[in-house]
Amino acid sequence: MTTEKSLIKIALVLLWLVMQLSHAGACSLALHDWKLVFFLKIPVSSPVFPLAELNVASLRAKESPVSKIIWMAEHSLPGLMLLQMIGNVADKAASIPWVPVSPGESLLGRARETRKDKTETMLIGSDKMSIKIAFFSDKNSGYNCHQLVVMQNSRIRAVQPDMQVPWAQETIGQSWFSLIFFQIPVPGRIMSFSTYPIRQTRHSIFEDHPLVENLLSKKLLLRRPDLVIDPYIFDFPELPE
Repeated sequence: MTTEKSLIKIALVLLWLVMQLSHAGACSLALHDWKLVFFLKIPVSSPVFPLAELNVASLRAKESPVSKIIWMAEHSLPGLMLLQMIGNVADKAASIPWVPVSPGESLLGRARETRKDKTETMLIGSDKMSIKIAFFSDKNSGYNCHQLVVMQNSRIRAVQPDMQVPWAQETIGQSWFSLIFFQIPVPGRIMSFSTYPIRQTRHSIFEDHPLVENLLSKKLLLRRPDLVIDPYIFDFPELPE
């Protein structure tokens, strides 16, 4: 399945979910009991949310100097655009030039060629990608509070052919965004929007605390007990494989 067809399918699924919500009877202060209502896994050929790649690069850049990152993958326009926009959140590796190239050659072979140039170059390869779409409803709110999660999983291989301390690693990357809302996802009903990973942690893009407090006061949400250490955590159950 091509990435373009997959992205169209993802868009149609999201549209279907919004339509279903119209008929359904920062949640961070509330206590949720999330129940999985809908799940879909779609294989994709190129990264759409390259946050995990950026996270790997940022962690390694803290340990050794990096002047350029060669990103070997089947690239998509959404993924490249998001990579350009990510600099707004000041992730360390976002300020390093990223050079997207086709994955036609071996990552280690390209690394050996790069080592001859004696440059501070990191190589990152992305493959075996999939998009997971999950829709949850909160039992504690009478199934009126919902969460939409879109997650990308991928295999990420990173190599830096440093002349002094060369290294290589392989990891399973995970990037996601979460939208929590009450009844329907329209302005005034959206409680929070967050994404992961940004600077090695979850990043809250938007939170509407007055909305949540209003719903709590009307007992439309269940208040989180004071004994909970972090009342602002954005969590969701583990997604199916």
